[in-house]
Amino acid sequence: MIERLQKILSRAGVASRRGAEKIMGEGRVTVNGTTVRELGTKADAARDDIRVDGVRVRPAPEAVYFLLNKPKGVVTTRHDPEGRATVMDLVPRVAGLFPVGRLDVTTEGLILLTNDGAFAERVAHPRYEVARVYQAKVRGLPDAATLARLRSGVRVEGERLAVDDVRVLQAEKNAWLELRLHEGKHHEIKRLLDAVGHPVSKLKRVALGPVTARGLEPGQFRSLAAHEVRALRAGASAPPRGRATRPPRPRPAGRRPERPRRPRAP
Repeated sequence: MIERLQKILSRAGVASRRGAEKIMGEGRVTVNGTTVRELGTKADAARDDIRVDGVRVRPAPEAVYFLLNKPKGVVTTRHDPEGRATVMDLVPRVAGLFPVGRLDVTTEGLILLTNDGAFAERVAHPRYEVARVYQAKVRGLPDAATLARLRSGVRVEGERLAVDDVRVLQAEKNAWLELRLHEGKHHEIKRLLDAVGHPVSKLKRVALGPVTARGLEPGQFRSLAAHEVRALRAGASAPPRGRATRPPRPRPAGRRPERPRRPRAP
């Protein structure tokens, strides 16, 4: 099948389409021995000899889309020079598979893995506004004025950080907050909450667009359904409030009292 070269490279997991265009512009791509820089160039992945930096690009395997509930302590990378466990250790081996975006090693929650570069770009890029929902356990209880500051934005080290929405889930000595945003800057939530005087002690991502962590324990994964892939491609927003997983609730001590039984009708 004849396709644009950057699409072939993206589907093969070499880079996103924009990244493939950059690689082509740098003269690193050849087709049948000829260097190709023209972005409109087309090729047939099954017949043509397509190479990047001299390494042949194989036709893309069937696209896969995994949703993983990353445990704390696992790094979001394909390889770790320190030998730590990575997200790749928790899913099946698939050619060209890579994680979409990152979660800090101390953060748990949802991460997507795919071999579809175009899909990854649509999910990760802020212009498509795929919502991310996080739950954070923080020191103290933020008041209404602090929540308003989180929505309006706070300058941290010269950079403006803000969330799309925030609410209190549990108002105890140390509160649980739910935060929604569509742009994932480096350690954004931790930096933002630290700046307003409520450092994060626990953080987890519980939703990506319409997809939630329900039914997935830490370390478990599943394949996305076709309608979920379509929704994420479309930049769908987060699920309604209450649809994401709730923060842990303390269990009452002892057995629950039995409910009185109604007498049977004669």
